Amino acid sequence: MFSIRLDMRTHLLPNRILPYILYMRLILFNQNVLQRLFQLSFNSDMEYKLKQTTLLTAALCALSGFVPAMVGGAEGASASVQVLPAYVVVATRTPLSMDRVSPSVDYIGAEEMAFWQDRSLADVLQRQAGMPLVATGTSGSLTSIFTRGTNSNHTSFFLDGRRVNPGFSNQFGIDVLSTANLESVQILRGASSVNYGSNGIGGAIDLRTKSGFDVAERFYSVEAEFGSNNFRRAGFDTAFSEGDLGFSLAGSWMETDNERANDGFERLSATSRVEYRLLENLNFEILGQFSEGDKQVPGNVLNPANDQLNTTQTWLVSPGLQFTTDEFSAHLFYARSENELVNTEPSQRDEIFVESDEISLQLDYTLSEPVLLTTGAVYRNDKASNNNVAFFGPAIPYDEASSQLGGFAQVLWQPAEEVELRGGIRFDDYSDFGSEWTWNIEAIYYIEKLGLSVFSKYATSYVPPRTSDIAFDSDPSTDPVPESSDSFEIGLRQEWFKGDLVLKAVYFRNEIEDLLTFDFTGVGFSGFDIKNVNEATTDGLELSMDFKLLEKINLAGSYTYLTATNEQDDSRLVRRPRHTLQLAADYDFTDYLRAGIRATGYFDREDFQIASPFGQVDSEDFFVIKLVADWKVNANWSVFARVENLLDEEYAPTIGFPALGRTGYIGARFEF
Repeated sequence: MFSIRLDMRTHLLPNRILPYILYMRLILFNQNVLQRLFQLSFNSDMEYKLKQTTLLTAALCALSGFVPAMVGGAEGASASVQVLPAYVVVATRTPLSMDRVSPSVDYIGAEEMAFWQDRSLADVLQRQAGMPLVATGTSGSLTSIFTRGTNSNHTSFFLDGRRVNPGFSNQFGIDVLSTANLESVQILRGASSVNYGSNGIGGAIDLRTKSGFDVAERFYSVEAEFGSNNFRRAGFDTAFSEGDLGFSLAGSWMETDNERANDGFERLSATSRVEYRLLENLNFEILGQFSEGDKQVPGNVLNPANDQLNTTQTWLVSPGLQFTTDEFSAHLFYARSENELVNTEPSQRDEIFVESDEISLQLDYTLSEPVLLTTGAVYRNDKASNNNVAFFGPAIPYDEASSQLGGFAQVLWQPAEEVELRGGIRFDDYSDFGSEWTWNIEAIYYIEKLGLSVFSKYATSYVPPRTSDIAFDSDPSTDPVPESSDSFEIGLRQEWFKGDLVLKAVYFRNEIEDLLTFDFTGVGFSGFDIKNVNEATTDGLELSMDFKLLEKINLAGSYTYLTATNEQDDSRLVRRPRHTLQLAADYDFTDYLRAGIRATGYFDREDFQIASPFGQVDSEDFFVIKLVADWKVNANWSVFARVENLLDEEYAPTIGFPALGRTGYIGARFEF
C-alpha cells in the first residue's frame, strides 16, 4: 500500500565545538538567502527597515528552535518511525487517499526524492511514466516536458496551490526549480483546466512544502557534495514547531563546469513555510521561494557559442489564511512572483521580465455524508516586458499586461462505498482572448475483494497563447489563437499481496484543436512563424508496476507507448518518444545501508535538424543507467553517492546538444 514514512528523531549533540561552528555557518547562509529573497523588490529606506525586520524575525524563529536542542541534551540518540497514509490534493484540490484517485496521479514523497538524490524538479519528473523530458544540453539547460505528448506549456506547476511564475515563454524552469523543503511532488497527468485554469491540457504538478507542524522534534541538517566536472553543492534543511508556530526552511547552492567549453551552471535556491495558529480553526501562513541560476550557453555542436550567459532569477512570496471545521474549510491567499531572465552576449543584452499577482479563494463544504462541494475563484494579473523581440535589425521592445478572472465548482459524490462520481465546471475570462467554459466528469469503481479500481474521465481544456508566441511571431497574418482540447482516459489499478504489488494501466487520448507549432520559413533561424494547425492528436498507453518483492527488495517499472501527430499533414510532433521504458530496483543491505539502480530509455523519436536542409529527422535512441547509495554511519552522519550514465553512453536528448558522459558524485550529511 502507498505510504509515507516520517522519521521522528531526537538527536542529542555531543559537547564539542563542531556543532556550534556548523550552526553559525547555517545561520550565515540562511541570512544571505533570506536577504536575497526579501530584498529583491525593496528600494526605499522604509522598505529596507521592513525587510531587515522580516529577516530578523526569520532568524529568531530558527534560533528559538535551535537553542533548546543545544542546551537540553546529553549524548546519544533515539528514533521512532510513524507510518502515515499518503494523500494527494492535486487530483481534486482536496485531500484524497491514493485508493480514491486515478492511476494517472502520482505521489513522490520526500524520502523517495532524498534516496534517489533528486536535486531539481527535472530529476523527479524524469522517473515518471508518460512524462518524457528533453533537455537542450546538460545541467541548467532548458528542459521541455511533453506530458502525454502535449506541449511544454500545457503542464502547469504550483507551489502549495500557487501558480509558479513560468516566465516569458510559459515554460517552467524545471531544471532550475529545486526540491529543497518539499514534502512531496504530486502529479496529475491529463486534462486539468477545471481545477487549475489555463495551460491544463497535459496536466498539473503541485509542489507541496514541508510543514513544521508535521515534525515531532526539531530537525536540522547540513550537507556537502562533490563530483565530476568540478561539481560542488551545499545544502541545509530545518523544520520545527513551537506552540502555535510551525517553521520550515531549506536551501542549496550548487556549481558545475559540465563537459563542454562555456557550459558551466550555478544555482542558488531556498524555500520556506511559516504557519501560525491564530485561533483553533484559523491558521495564517506565508510561503517564500527564491531561485537564481547562472547558465553559460555553449550553443549546439555545429555553432558553438563562446561568451553567452543566461541568468534566471525567480521569487515568490505568498501570505494566506486557512479556516477549517469538520464540515467546512476555506483557503484564501495572495501570491506575488517575479521571473527575470538576462541573456548576455558580446553584442547584446536581453532583459526579460514577468511579474505576476494572484488572488485565490477555495471553499469546501460537506453537503451530506457522501457529497463534497468545492467552489473557488481566482484572479491573476501578469505583466511581461522584453527589451528586444527582433531577431535582426533595430531593437523592438515588448511591454504588455494581461489578466484572467475565473471561477469553478466541483462535486464529489460517493453514492455507494465502492463508487465515486465527480464532475466540475469552470468559467474563465481572459483580457486578451475572450472567455471560455471547461468541464470534466469522472468515475471510480472499487472492488475491494479483488483490490481493483477502475477509473474513467472525460474533460475539456483551454490554453491561451504564450507571451513569447505573440511577441516572436514573425507573420502578422497568422496571429496565434487559443488552443483547446477534448481528453479521454480510462485506467485501472490492481493491488495484490496486501498492496505489496501494485499494477496500473491507463489508456489516454487528447484531441487538440489549434495546436501551436513552429514553422521554419528561412534558412536556419532567419525567421519562423508561430501558427496554429487545424488539429493534433496524442494517444497512448501507460503501464506501471511497484513490487515489494521481499522485505528488503523493491522493484518498479513503467512502459509508455505514445503517438503524437499533427493531423494537418500527418507528421509526427517532434521530441516525443514513441516508446519509453523505465526500470528501477533498490535493496536494503542493512538497516543503515541502501542502494538502488534506475534505467531510462527513449526509443523512436524525431527532432529538428540543425543543418541544411532544415526539417524533421530521426533522433537517436538512448538508454541510461543511474546508481545511488546511502549509508547512515550513525545517528548524526550519513554518506551518499551516485553514478550517472553508468555505461558512459554518448547521446543527445536534443540534436546538437550532447548529454554528459559517465559522472560520479559523493557527499555527506550531518543531522542534529
